[in-house]
Amino acid sequence: MAVEFAEIKLSVPWGHVAARTYGSSTGQPILVLHGIEDNAGAFTRLMKYLPKKSFYYVCVDLPGHGWSSSFPSWMMIDWMDYVHSLYFILDALQWKTCTVLGHSLGGQTALMFSIFQPDRFEKIITIEALLMMPLFVKDLVTYFQIASALSVKDYREKFNKKPSLFTKEEILHSLMSKRYTPLNYEAADAIFERSVTEENGKYIHNRDVRLKNNPFSWMLMNECIKLNERLPMIPIYVLVASHGAFAPFKEECELILDIMKAKTMLEVIYVDGNHDVHNNDPEKVAPFICKILNSSNSSKL
Repeated sequence: MAVEFAEIKLSVPWGHVAARTYGSSTGQPILVLHGIEDNAGAFTRLMKYLPKKSFYYVCVDLPGHGWSSSFPSWMMIDWMDYVHSLYFILDALQWKTCTVLGHSLGGQTALMFSIFQPDRFEKIITIEALLMMPLFVKDLVTYFQIASALSVKDYREKFNKKPSLFTKEEILHSLMSKRYTPLNYEAADAIFERSVTEENGKYIHNRDVRLKNNPFSWMLMNECIKLNERLPMIPIYVLVASHGAFAPFKEECELILDIMKAKTMLEVIYVDGNHDVHNNDPEKVAPFICKILNSSNSSKL
């Protein structure tokens, strides 16, 4: 069954942020943030299961994703640019406070933003997201060398190179198999529309090439610990997938979760699935999120 939605554009200093909204604008505000190289479509399947009557969901395309403007092409983008972008997104929405639901990069961005602005979020719900970065560790010099090279490459290609064209089947195959974790067909199809621009019956990828540098990998474990000690005392819910990104890093994950338990109102929820469980198997995630949204401001369901 199709779920009613609306498309909006939010004006920001570097252009616009596109978003898909669900529910009434008079409902409780929920900011929804996707993961790296995804878009607002990653939550389309989950939205079928979530309560609409009392809530207003704004599922944004983060900068350089989906239908949103990229950061300026000359910039050497970093994860902190995404954190900073939330200031402008919330200002454009005219929201003083909200609940945030974020997957992967989106959840990490929300957690970091809450350290800087501890009064802006009433609850944080993350799916496969912690302030923990041992996954793609590079030394700092290498990280910035790659970021600089990609920035120059992106700038030149925007003006001098004709983009590659693909069929829908080729794009879907890429979305299903050439990712950190695979998507099933339905999940890939959910993000397809916002992932591409059509040209003469074929498609161009919308993604920002600078994202290939995993623009949050500079942070080492000692910095992660210090940041987690600064998280605000608000309800934080962390959904961890059985075969997700943190599965190979159980010791580091438990260390961060222990710090969060001491500093925040934390609830950890374990679900069966991979890193994209919210899109691949939304029915496994939805019951927990429904309970969280309908609960009072306590982390215990």
